[in-house]
Amino acid sequence: MKRKTPTRSQSTQAKNRPSRHKKRVLLIQAVGIGTLCLVGWRILDIQTTLGPSLLKAAAKIQDVHKTILAPRGSILDDTGHPVAYDVPAYVMDIKVSNFRNREALAQNLSAAMKLPVSSIAGLVDENDKWIQWPRPVLATVKEALQKDYQNTPHINDFTFTTTEERVYPFGRFAAATIGYVGPNGQGVMGVESSYNKVLEGTPGILTYKQDASGFPLPGTMKTIQAAKPGDSVELTINPTIQGFVDEEMNKLDNQVHPAHAALIVMDPYNGAILAMSSRPNFNPNHYWTAPPAALDQNWAVSASFEPGSTFKLVVLSAALAVHAINLNQKYMSGQITIDGRTIHDWNYWGWGRITYRKALEYSSNVGFARIAMATGWHNLMHYLRLFGMTKPTGIDLPDEATSILFPKSDEHAKQGELELATTGFGQGIAVTPLQLVDSTSAIANGGTLYRPYVVKAILSPDGKVIQRIRPHIRRAHFISPSILKTIRQTMVLDVSQGIDNAAYIKGYDVAGKTGTAQVVNPKTGKFYSSRFLTSFIGFAPEWDPKVVVYCYVDWPKLPVNDTWGSTTATPIARAVLKDIMEYYHIAPHGS
Repeated sequence: MKRKTPTRSQSTQAKNRPSRHKKRVLLIQAVGIGTLCLVGWRILDIQTTLGPSLLKAAAKIQDVHKTILAPRGSILDDTGHPVAYDVPAYVMDIKVSNFRNREALAQNLSAAMKLPVSSIAGLVDENDKWIQWPRPVLATVKEALQKDYQNTPHINDFTFTTTEERVYPFGRFAAATIGYVGPNGQGVMGVESSYNKVLEGTPGILTYKQDASGFPLPGTMKTIQAAKPGDSVELTINPTIQGFVDEEMNKLDNQVHPAHAALIVMDPYNGAILAMSSRPNFNPNHYWTAPPAALDQNWAVSASFEPGSTFKLVVLSAALAVHAINLNQKYMSGQITIDGRTIHDWNYWGWGRITYRKALEYSSNVGFARIAMATGWHNLMHYLRLFGMTKPTGIDLPDEATSILFPKSDEHAKQGELELATTGFGQGIAVTPLQLVDSTSAIANGGTLYRPYVVKAILSPDGKVIQRIRPHIRRAHFISPSILKTIRQTMVLDVSQGIDNAAYIKGYDVAGKTGTAQVVNPKTGKFYSSRFLTSFIGFAPEWDPKVVVYCYVDWPKLPVNDTWGSTTATPIARAVLKDIMEYYHIAPHGS
């Protein structure tokens, strides 16, 4: 077979084939060399231009050790129900610099937390690189935000660190007594403060890496020491009685809008505080929204003031103990002049010649000025000390105030005489609500002075009793029981027949005493013309007192002629006493 000879065209294509292949190889080589040169140039550029800043940023990535707050022990009422406890929560860090639309971030946070956008917008400030949310957030907030950003790069701009958040399920219930936990995890006010060491537990330790801006790097967190929960405390606060108190104090707030007010209910036979309320009140779940006056102090514990006529009970007890007067002795009421100053009875003209028994019943300032002077400074101060009026009571709550009394001095004998007279009706001195409650409890129980207390037990995290706190007797048998019986009977007459009949409860023999005192203007040193502090202290039933109730109202917004203890504090205390008698199933006599 004859071989076919290639055509001219085919011959040319065959010659060109190696040349084209060579060009492709050269092109690939050129591209490769160019790419290598570009990469090399970029590496050189990074090393010379960006290298120092990258090395500096890398150097700022640090290992951080952070304290993990321990789960805080619970606070229980006297029935064992929690009134403060911890729930699992998260410390939330947000790298806000990665969010171009801060308004949208604020709206998402608002929706997740169920808070107004206006209260959040300021926290995601344009100048911030990252922020830590002021309060721990609950799991529901974490889940909502993770759902919002699950398919976006912003999912890594949130870091959640496990912690605990304090919850107060009943809000304003005994708020100043219970207290609250501040942003640093420490107790503030009340039991949260005074029992902080018991409640706080042992912190744990968390380690993680953070970037140059201080933001935790995701995936680097590790717990290296677990936190140990704190112990719990059980209160003497009875939730039912506290409910009675809160209801009446809310009425007081709404009706007379006082600057401050407080109400205390104490068991006279052991010193247990069964209820305590301070106004202004606040919600510890949102304590940062409360007015400063609510957070400054517990007005049942940290205040001292002129007690007015409620102080007359101790003065009369002292006078009878040293036989300075007898109750059937008569004097001229209306007015008395001492060292150039005239003291008037509250109605200005008095009741003519009356007995000292009637002096308590009518709340005669002139009568008690005479009683105090007859008793003398030495004897009066002795019994004020025995009744616990010269020192704080020692209650297990923080920042307890104390009294301001004026002992007689030889160099100022005349001044001392006038001060002695005004002390007789509770002016020119200052005492605390707790001192009044404690001293009146000693009158009610026959002569035993107890230390008030609000915590009756400390419990382990698993609920076992670590310590049972027993009543503490401060002083006993320091005055004749017969004298105190006389005082109690006179107090009953005061309520049933005297000017304090606003406290009368049929069938219960309420023993009580009202007080109305002027308030000194600290700037001028003179009394305000229209500011008064009204009060009532009493117990029931007289034959077997179950509770002592004290209520005071500072500056009720009423006309001056209507501002009395009998029109403000007494109705509140009476309502609480009546509720408690029914709660304890105490039948009225004669029923």
